[in-house]
Amino acid sequence: MEFSDSSEFTAPEQNVGSPSVHRHRERQAVLLLLLACVLWGMSFNWSKEAQALLGQRLVSASQDSRAESLGPAAFLAVRFLSAALIWALLFPRSLRGWTAATVRGSTLGGMLLASGMLLQHYGLAKTSESLSAFLTSLVVLFTPLMASSVLKHRVSAKLWACVACAAIGVAFMTLYREEGRFDRGAMLGLLCAVVFSVHILVVDSVGKRESPWQFALGQFVTACAVFTVFGLMLPGGAHLLNPSLTCKAMYSVEFLKLLGLTVILATVICFGIMFTFQPRTSPTRAALIYLTEPIFATVYAWRVADRGITSTALAGAALIILANGLAEWFGKKENSPARPESDRITGF
Repeated sequence: MEFSDSSEFTAPEQNVGSPSVHRHRERQAVLLLLLACVLWGMSFNWSKEAQALLGQRLVSASQDSRAESLGPAAFLAVRFLSAALIWALLFPRSLRGWTAATVRGSTLGGMLLASGMLLQHYGLAKTSESLSAFLTSLVVLFTPLMASSVLKHRVSAKLWACVACAAIGVAFMTLYREEGRFDRGAMLGLLCAVVFSVHILVVDSVGKRESPWQFALGQFVTACAVFTVFGLMLPGGAHLLNPSLTCKAMYSVEFLKLLGLTVILATVICFGIMFTFQPRTSPTRAALIYLTEPIFATVYAWRVADRGITSTALAGAALIILANGLAEWFGKKENSPARPESDRITGF
């Protein structure tokens, strides 16, 4: 995968071309978004280990037990700050050509991205992993609902069927254990799904108008600011999250290795793909693709951490893969150049 610093992505909506060209661009976007989901799935363990390690080292460096709860916010702030610096170095054009619309769009996107990640993490800390994963994955339902009701996008009946198939698959993958009551953590997980759904729609809308170079950099910087402010607001955050103490806690070969993996693979590459290529497909189709992330995370955990996979979870994974395969097949048929433009079903 290579990001070319050319004018091809400066104005995505100007490069639609013929239906065959449009279909080729969409297929390319689907494949690259799947690659991002593979890397995101692998990065789940990296991020979890890095956050825990940084929290422990902050406690050791400060001799204050409150510092452990600052690990996730501090790690995310450092992760996105590093990503912003690397992005600016790799793509100098991201520093030029800013407009008021670019600032507004990237700021909104960055705030939604950071809020969703914080809700996901702190919701997970207060409820079961399976219930949290299920509620977060409801993004596949909220995205088409918002796209059709708020943005007036037309979602075809066939794509709704794919969404239903994927939703059942998510339930099979996650709700196979006793869950207990719908608690505060579950509510945070549900809010996380809503926020991520809105973020997908913002990326779709803004990404079609703005250059991905500035759009990505603006979101990285905004997310870093949100994580930093959130960390400073936590108990002891203003005192414990000072530069010298944070740098001392980060001085670990193991932590720097995990940080490098998450920054390069899970942030610069994955979010770069998302912000550049997601606007080439529909928000609902993108939400379906993003549901493959827990599959890759499960497989990676199975291979690396020797965690078992139940037959029910395998059946759920198969349904999610089937939903994506059907969406791709329906999209190819409905947007075939041989069919009249007026007969094509939108939403794919």
